[in-house]
Amino acid sequence: MKVAFLTREYPPDTAWGGIATMYHSLACALTQYGHEVHVVCQAVDNPCGLVEEGVFIHRVGTNPKRYSALARANYSFNAWLKLRAIIKRYGIDVVEATHWGAEAFLYSFRKNTPLVVRVDVSASDVLRTKTYSGIREFLGLKALSLLEGYSVKRADRVIAISRELYTRISDEMHINPERVDIVYHAVDTTEYRYVDSDVRQRFEISPDIPLVLFVGRFEARKGVNILCQAIPEVIKKIPEAMFLLIGQDTNTAPGSGSMRSHLLNEAANKGFNDKLLFSDFMPPDDLIPFYSACDVFVLPSFQEGSSVAIMEAMACGKPVVVTETGLVPELNLDGTNGIAVQPGDVTGLAEAVVKLLLLSGEEKRMVADRNRELIEREFAISRWIEEVVEVYEKALNTRVNR
Repeated sequence: MKVAFLTREYPPDTAWGGIATMYHSLACALTQYGHEVHVVCQAVDNPCGLVEEGVFIHRVGTNPKRYSALARANYSFNAWLKLRAIIKRYGIDVVEATHWGAEAFLYSFRKNTPLVVRVDVSASDVLRTKTYSGIREFLGLKALSLLEGYSVKRADRVIAISRELYTRISDEMHINPERVDIVYHAVDTTEYRYVDSDVRQRFEISPDIPLVLFVGRFEARKGVNILCQAIPEVIKKIPEAMFLLIGQDTNTAPGSGSMRSHLLNEAANKGFNDKLLFSDFMPPDDLIPFYSACDVFVLPSFQEGSSVAIMEAMACGKPVVVTETGLVPELNLDGTNGIAVQPGDVTGLAEAVVKLLLLSGEEKRMVADRNRELIEREFAISRWIEEVVEVYEKALNTRVNR
C-alpha cells in the first residue's frame, strides 16, 4: 500500500513533540512491513526531498516558526500543493493527517484519494483546559478548532487513540461512530527497555538519591508548573529527592513568558532550586538512559491523547504518576505500578510521587516486570501496523463522497 502522511512535525528538523515521534515510528514500521510511505512535513532551511530509513520525506514551506499563524498557513498551502503532486506522481492509495493543526483542511475540500484523520490532541483540548496564554492565543485556537472540526467531518475514516477520544469524537464532534476506529499508539520494545545508564554520573546524582523524571514540552498543558508546585510537598517527606525535567521551552507561562524561566523563578522563590535540574529536548532514542536512571516518571498533563512518553517509561520498567486523561484509564494502574491523579491536583500529585519513591527494592522489580509485560502485550508494533492498515483498507472501501 502507498500512504502519504500530512504532519508538520517530523524528526529531526521539527521534532517538537509526541506527534513527530509517533509519525516517525509509524512511517518506519510501515516501510519495514513492505508499504511505501511519503511524509509531507515542515522545511526548516530550504524545501527539499530526501529518503531516510526507506521513507520518502518531502519538506515544504518557508517559515518554520512553530507558534505562528502565518507560518502554519504558509506550510499548509505548500503541503497541500506537494501532496497533490505526490498523489499524481506516485499513485498514493491513502492519505493520513494528524488532527492537530487542521493538517487535512485544504486537502479535504477535494480529495483525490481516501482521507484518514488521526485524532490525538486538538486546539479544543487547549481551550477546554484553559492552558493558553492571553486573548491572542485564545482567538487563534478558536479559529484552529473550527478548521480541525471541518477536517474530521470530511474524513473517510477517523482514528481515535483512546476510548476517551472515541467517545468525544462521537458525542462532541457528532461523527458517526461507525466511521471511527480505536487504534492505540505503540512502543518499539526492542529499543525501549531498561539499560545501564550514566545519567546519574553526568548530573552528579548518587545512586541512592531518589530521582523523579518529567519528559515533555515546558508548557501549561503538560502540567509542568503543577509538578513544580508539588515539589515542596515531596521534599518535606523525602528531602533528598531530585527532579530532572527534559523538554523544549515555550512561551506559555503567565504573561506569555518563558515557562522554563517561570519555573526557575518559582524554584528560587520557594527554596528548592537546588532540587531542580533541566535538560534540553533531545531525540527520542536518547531518552532511554534517562528513563532507565529515574525512580519515578511523572507527566501531570491537563490533557493528553496517548502520551508515548508514559508508555516508553513503562517499557523501561518504571512506575508512573500521571493524570486521568487520554489513554491513562486503560493502562491498569493500581497504585503500585503507577498512580493516576486528577489534573491540577497538587497535593494528590505529591502524595503519589512520595508513595512510589518509597517502594522497596523487591516492589520496584515487580513493577518493572509488570509494566514491561503490559507494554509488550498491549502496545506492540506488529499489532499497531496490522490495525492501522485495516483502517486504511476500510477507507479505501468506504469513501465519503461529500
